[in-house]
Amino acid sequence: MSSFLEAVSTQTFMQNALMGGILASVACGIIGSYVVVKRIGYLAGGIAHAVLGGMGIAYYLDRSPIEGALVAALVFAFILGWVSLRMQQQEDTIIGALWAGGMAIGILFISKTPGYNVDLMSFLFGNILMIASEDLYWIAGLDLLILVIVFLFYKQFIAVSFDEEFAWLRGIPVERFYLLFLSLVALTIVILIQIVGLILVIALLTLPAAIAGLYVRSLNLMMVLATLFGIVFTTGGLALSYQPDLPPGPTIILLAGALYLLSLVMHRFKTKSLTTTDCCSSLENELNKVQDSKRNILVWVLLINGAMFLIEGIYGWLAQSSALMADALDMLGDAAIFGFSLYVIRLDSIWQHRAGYIKGIIMALFSISVLIGAFYKLFNPVVPEAFTMGGIGALALVANLICAILLLGFRDSDINMRSAWICSRNDVLANIGVLLAAWGVSWTGSSWPDLIVGVSISALILKSAIEVLKDAKLEMANHQST
Repeated sequence: MSSFLEAVSTQTFMQNALMGGILASVACGIIGSYVVVKRIGYLAGGIAHAVLGGMGIAYYLDRSPIEGALVAALVFAFILGWVSLRMQQQEDTIIGALWAGGMAIGILFISKTPGYNVDLMSFLFGNILMIASEDLYWIAGLDLLILVIVFLFYKQFIAVSFDEEFAWLRGIPVERFYLLFLSLVALTIVILIQIVGLILVIALLTLPAAIAGLYVRSLNLMMVLATLFGIVFTTGGLALSYQPDLPPGPTIILLAGALYLLSLVMHRFKTKSLTTTDCCSSLENELNKVQDSKRNILVWVLLINGAMFLIEGIYGWLAQSSALMADALDMLGDAAIFGFSLYVIRLDSIWQHRAGYIKGIIMALFSISVLIGAFYKLFNPVVPEAFTMGGIGALALVANLICAILLLGFRDSDINMRSAWICSRNDVLANIGVLLAAWGVSWTGSSWPDLIVGVSISALILKSAIEVLKDAKLEMANHQST
């Protein structure tokens, strides 16, 4: 593991591979969730394998294979979408024929390319280590496009995915949105080709979402959790494959497959245990459903914040960064707050109000500790390592965005959940500050941007602590008056 961390901190190709995996996981988590819910994995597989035809033609014309993959993916998405909508009786046969035909066309064109020296293995099984810096911009751009389209048409996609007849009755043009969705699947496949290749792309597209679907029942939570799983699989696969010099693509898929099988076994055991319980407890289970939802979300954000505290704390100390250390301490404070929220969630409301006071005090104490650390470094200045700050700050930003999305629906809830949302919101703002500090340190070669951001984060934490204390006092007063 130490050699992998050293390679990530010193080698550009490893940094690109790590960032490429994270960016690809975003599209994978969002679109993969729709694919799993819609149960069109076979159709997505048809698009993925037919893409080889476009890549072969691009090679023959001396063009970029990614350009050919993009065009072929969109063309085959529309063809397969039309087949799925118009020829349902022979759908599987036609999709299989197009699947095989696309791959055959690609192989023929590649074989006729002048000076044939193409390594098909890199296309079939991918090579995440070959991702260049300019490829990251392409992947980020496609991610942004997918996020914008899904945000604009989220309700329409839900309707089309779950109940097409209902969508028709609501006046939604089902065919148009179905083809648009398949276009997004095509774009995602192009992203994933560089990570795991044509053969394994369907696994990375569906396995994270399938695992997430075992633990959550909300589509937006499923997307977030699938994205997180995708990051774990790509990062973990890279780490596991580095020391023994194994192909990273298959390693990523094996890791995802192993966790999927384990999750299936655990889910099966849990389901069996629930079916053997007394039927008289069903009413109580219904009454506790909302509390269980809150509890599950708090468990996830607790685990994410605990993990990021360790990562940011270690790298913040190594990089001598006040901003990273401040954010790490903020993560620790948030983990403590989430754990406390988890403890009091089933207690009476009076205890939740009292817990608000304790959370506010915890946040204030962490804020003061960060200020003390920044004051010390004011007289003992050390220029932090900008790259480490930026990389870890970006990773923390992704993690905290996931937490913020999970808690978004509880921002107007009780003091217990609202304080958790405030902490998560602050973390997102703090991570943006860390990225700005990294840029400032890199540009100026001074420690001042790091110190300024560190102090700003502590001030933000202190402000939020005061806000939580005020809310707790107000709700306590309202409780006593009633």
